[in-house]
Amino acid sequence: MNWKKLHIILIVSAISLTFNGCYSTMLTQENQTAAATDRETVVAMPQIAKAKLFQHAMPEVYKLDNGMDVLYVHNPMIPLMNMKVVFNSGGSADPKDKSGLSSFTATMLKEGANGKSAQELSDAVERIGATLGPGMTQDTGSIYIESLTQYFGAAVDILSDVWLKPDFTQESFERLQKIVVMRLQQRADSPTAVAKLASDTAYFGMENPYGRSVDGYVDTVSRMTVEDIKARYADLFHPSRAAIVGVGDMEPSKFVALMNDKFGKLDREKDAPKVVDLGFEKVEAKRRLVVVDKPNAPQTVIRIYEPAVSSTSLETLTWQFVNIPFGGSFTSRLMQNIREDKGYSYGASSGVVSMLHDGVFVSTSSVESGVTGAALGEFMAELSRLPKGDFDEDEFARARETWKAELVQSFETQAGVLATIAGLYVNDKPMTAINDFARELETYDLAKFNAIAREFPTIDEATIVLVGDRSTILSQIAGMDLPEPEFYDTQGHRVVN
Repeated sequence: MNWKKLHIILIVSAISLTFNGCYSTMLTQENQTAAATDRETVVAMPQIAKAKLFQHAMPEVYKLDNGMDVLYVHNPMIPLMNMKVVFNSGGSADPKDKSGLSSFTATMLKEGANGKSAQELSDAVERIGATLGPGMTQDTGSIYIESLTQYFGAAVDILSDVWLKPDFTQESFERLQKIVVMRLQQRADSPTAVAKLASDTAYFGMENPYGRSVDGYVDTVSRMTVEDIKARYADLFHPSRAAIVGVGDMEPSKFVALMNDKFGKLDREKDAPKVVDLGFEKVEAKRRLVVVDKPNAPQTVIRIYEPAVSSTSLETLTWQFVNIPFGGSFTSRLMQNIREDKGYSYGASSGVVSMLHDGVFVSTSSVESGVTGAALGEFMAELSRLPKGDFDEDEFARARETWKAELVQSFETQAGVLATIAGLYVNDKPMTAINDFARELETYDLAKFNAIAREFPTIDEATIVLVGDRSTILSQIAGMDLPEPEFYDTQGHRVVN
C-alpha cells in the first residue's frame, strides 16, 4: 500500500468537503435572500391571449369546359387527395314499389366496370392504397375516392371507370341482389334499425318519399331487374347532375386540368333527365304512439320524431347549437337524466336530421325493458321543458365551447373538410355559412340562446316509437297521457292489431 499516496488523497478529500460545505452555506444564504426578495415583489403572471376566431378554409370555385362545377380546397400540409363527385338525386326518386333502387344502383358500380370484375377493381384500388366508395342518401348520390397524391391520377382513372363505364352484368346483379336481400332480412334483427324504419314511415307516411327506406325492403329489392338498374343509373349518375368537390395538396391548376381532361368533355345536355315532382307534402305533425313487437326483448328502443328545419335552411346551425346542452353532448340534459341520474340506459341523445324538403328532431335511447314507462316519462318531461327556453348560463357557456371545439375537429382531416364543403354545396347553402355563424356566435347571450330554444316543437307534435316486447311495453305505459298505439312490423309497415 502506498501510504504517501493515500495521505494525499485524504487531504484533497478534506479540502473538497470543506469547500462544498462552505459553498452550500453560501447558496442557502443566497436562496434565503432571494426568497425574501420574492416575498416583497409581486411577479406579474403572463396574460393568455384570447383564442382566435376559427374560420375554415374556403374552396375555390371553377367551371369545367362543359360547365360542371368544381370546388377545391388546397391543403399542402400532407401528400393526400380526397375527391367526391356528388349528384343532385337520391333515394327519394325511387318508385314506391322499387324502394332501394338508387342505393342498389350505387352499390352495383363497384361490381364491375370497363371490363374489370369486382375483384379486379378491388385489386386496382388496393394496389395504390386508395379508398373508393359510392354513397346514397334520400336526396343525393356520390362517388368518393382518396389516395396519396402521387397515385391520384390512377385513382381518378378508377373513379372514372366506375362512374362512366359500369358493366352491370346479369351475373353480378344476381349475386349482389342475394346479398342485399339477405342484409335487409337481417335488418329486422336490429331493434335500432327497426325503430328508424318505423319512425320514418309513421311520421312521413309511405306516400312521402322520406317515409320509405333508402335501402328498400325485401319485397322491393327482390322484384328489381338489371334493366331497372341500368335505367336508374342513366338518370341518377347523368353528368348534368354532377359536381366535383376536392381537397388535397395538388396545385389547384393541376387539379382543375386533370378534372377537365377526365370529365370536361362529357355531354351534359344529351339525354339530360327532366325535373320531376317527387310528391313531397308538408307533414301534419301530431302526437302519435307506435309499437313494434320484439318478443322477449330485454330492452326497449325509444325513438321520438318532432318537426325540424330542412337542410337548405341556415337555421340548421342554430338548432344544432341549441341541441348541444339538450341531447347533443355527454353533459346534456338527456344524458344526465336518463343515464347519470336514473340509470335507465348507457346513453340518451338527440339531434337534428335535415333533408332537402323536410327535417326531424330525433330523441332516442335503448332502455331496460322494465323501465320503459319511466324512461319514456322522462323523455316527455325533457321534451316538454325544451321549448320553455330555460337553459342557464353554465349550459349556454358549455354549449358554445363544445360547438367551437366540434367545429375545429370537423376540419382536422381532409375527409372532414370534404364532407363539410360537399354538404354545403348539395344543400344549396353559401360556402360562408359556417364561418358566418361562427362570427355571429360571438354576439350570442343566454337570452338569445333561450329565444331559439322556444322555437323548438312541443311534445304534442311528437311521433313516439317503441320497439320491444309488446306486452311489457303496454303494461309499462298504461295510464300515461298517450294516444292509442298503432302497431308496425319489423319491416316498418303498419299492421292491423
